[in-house]
Amino acid sequence: MKRSHFIAQAGLSAVGARLGRGQFSKVGSSPIVVFEKPIQALDYDRMGEELAKMGVQGIEATIRRGGHIEAKDAETEVPRMVKSLAKNGQKALIATCNVNSASEKDANFLRILKANGISRYRMDYFRYDLKQDLLPQVAENTTKLNEIEAMNREIGVQALYQIHAGAKYAGSLAWDAAMMFKDVNPDHAAIAFDLRHVKVGSGLSFPTALAAMGKHVRSIFVKDARWGGERTASIKNVPLDTGIVNKKTFDDVRSGHTPMPLSLHMEWGKAPIYPKELVMEAVANVTRDVKVLKSWL
Repeated sequence: MKRSHFIAQAGLSAVGARLGRGQFSKVGSSPIVVFEKPIQALDYDRMGEELAKMGVQGIEATIRRGGHIEAKDAETEVPRMVKSLAKNGQKALIATCNVNSASEKDANFLRILKANGISRYRMDYFRYDLKQDLLPQVAENTTKLNEIEAMNREIGVQALYQIHAGAKYAGSLAWDAAMMFKDVNPDHAAIAFDLRHVKVGSGLSFPTALAAMGKHVRSIFVKDARWGGERTASIKNVPLDTGIVNKKTFDDVRSGHTPMPLSLHMEWGKAPIYPKELVMEAVANVTRDVKVLKSWL
């Protein structure tokens, strides 16, 4: 057998073994957090109460433009948020923010998060200019990630890069994500594997996408969708386990990993952010999906 063929066959066998295990290593437990966007009309005291009823461990907090907390207000508002959530045993385990560089401004923001016990943040996306060559853009993004990794190491935080479906999003092809993260220490910058987005973006090549990115994954974002109808490329967000995401999808991604945060994203409701008068409807939707996710553990 030619050496190149042997290597290829060995690689495929390893992937098959990884996906075939289908069971997560039962070492400790993975904390469940709720992406707060649909319920951010609640104040943090009330949010903590509702999350405690669900039996989750906290939130993925929106500390960004248009979020529950604006980045400019982080120094005063983040401590208040953390204190309020703690009344009901909840934490902000991940902060969603607009950081995507190693600038001094971003470093100072991350130091505020770290000082308040938040050591993971979902960073902003890198975006492609589809009118330009892509490989040089992948190389540029790789350089940025290395710089972010160095900044995070110094501060003591970890960036999570959410894989998002769509032509303009760097990482959506899986192979480009693997290239960007190839030499990055996941303790300081890693992939947030979005079940909905990766399934949509990879289709029948989902196992390949997982094999490409799997070792870089340090968080799973949990949500579901289905195709909108025949002869269409539209996607409809749906309640968890009613579309293209199921327990096997979830188990395959977790297989071989130690416990990591699971962030539930409820995006199938009436609005991205529910107004205060309707926010309890969003809470009910989130509660429904939390029950499904717990049944998978």
